[in-house]
Amino acid sequence: MKTFVIMFFLTLLLNNCADKNAFDNFNLSPTKELSEDSIQSLKIKRGNEIAGIVNVIYLNKVLPKLYKKNEYFYVYYYIKDKNATVNFTLNGEASLLREELPAQNRFSSLTSFSAPWSKYYLVGFKKQGNVLKLRINSSSKASAAIEFIKDK
Repeated sequence: MKTFVIMFFLTLLLNNCADKNAFDNFNLSPTKELSEDSIQSLKIKRGNEIAGIVNVIYLNKVLPKLYKKNEYFYVYYYIKDKNATVNFTLNGEASLLREELPAQNRFSSLTSFSAPWSKYYLVGFKKQGNVLKLRINSSSKASAAIEFIKDK
């Protein structure tokens, strides 16, 4: 019984010292924490071949005061074919806004990633329903589709 009581108090002591959340180890603003949690990454494929990678942040969720009238995404990607061009569609509709950004831009603070070989875009679409299927198509026949479901 004595051993049980000692083990119980030792366990209780160690449990109270444990971190409750991985983000406790970082000094992140609430916006950065939400954006890091909201990033979706996907491989851009041409058939079974991986042609690149794309990362997307749904800005309406992360910065709702700034982005509320339409659907906005911060997209950064790398495609192996440097001559390939890309287009973006949301639920089959073309983008209304497609602004290419430098590697260091106004959204850089939302993510921990920055690379000179990647392309960065602010992409906007007209307001859509609750399910948002963002598709990235390249001129080299590679594509990726990412689905976002809005919070209710």
